[in-house]
Amino acid sequence: MSMKKILLVCLLALLALPSGAAGKPKTKVSPYPDAYLDTVNVTKKLLLNDYSMFGFEYGISRNSQMFTPRFPSEPVYFPEYFGVTFTRYGKLIGSPVVGFQIGAFYGHEGYQFQVKEEEGRIKYQAVLNATRVEMSYAEVPFMAVGHYDMPNLKLQLCIGPYAGYRLSIHRSTSELLGLQIDPDLVDHFADFEKRFDYGLHGGVGFGLIFDPFEFQVNLRVRYSWSSLWEPSYNSEYYYRYAYPLDFMLTGGIHFHFTRRYGKTRAMLRLEARERVFNPQPIDNESNPGTNRP
Repeated sequence: MSMKKILLVCLLALLALPSGAAGKPKTKVSPYPDAYLDTVNVTKKLLLNDYSMFGFEYGISRNSQMFTPRFPSEPVYFPEYFGVTFTRYGKLIGSPVVGFQIGAFYGHEGYQFQVKEEEGRIKYQAVLNATRVEMSYAEVPFMAVGHYDMPNLKLQLCIGPYAGYRLSIHRSTSELLGLQIDPDLVDHFADFEKRFDYGLHGGVGFGLIFDPFEFQVNLRVRYSWSSLWEPSYNSEYYYRYAYPLDFMLTGGIHFHFTRRYGKTRAMLRLEARERVFNPQPIDNESNPGTNRP
């Protein structure tokens, strides 16, 4: 076969190819059919930002005392515990799982001694002839907060110190005893009773999230490290201590100041700044429409 015939055969073979097939890479065909791909569940990872929120909580409290020596007593319940909080979450190991919370709360605490009648005798314990004492207080807790966020649910744990001040007091006694309380001390603190308070505040809870706000339910605990009394008020040889241990169940609403996930305003400003001051070079090969003669 002559050279002319060989060239003619090659030319006819090229003309027989589909238009645009020459010089183009072959497209990779997926081994999975479309029907299977439609059943695959693709989950999106929730990337959290540093975000903060302001909240209001209201709840009830169960108050008791840890007495030394031990006195028979009963818990006291109060339907009034409320306050405001500011929470700020920051990033740790790449994720904002830890933050801090500062709050201001108003509540009640107290104690009630048991009065029992056994074998015709009444057994009781009293302080200044009072068998029940109620106090109101204000406190400021500062806590570290750990949390785990899901799209519409949050679990959290918090713990930290608090400082407080007892605002008022009211004493009463059992009718079975017929004791008289000094009128000057019914609604006033005695010299040996401490008004400043400090200790440990913590709790666990969950939140239902509806951006930009969330509803939270928290079980809080406060354990005082300051006794209600001067230990030697009754005897210089036999000290008495009373440390409050309170449980509070609260519900509240918290408003997000910044976006919980997605691009924040700060991120968008940074991105715009990078585009203005560090523009990327235009790739003419990938953008043929931008070519200029």
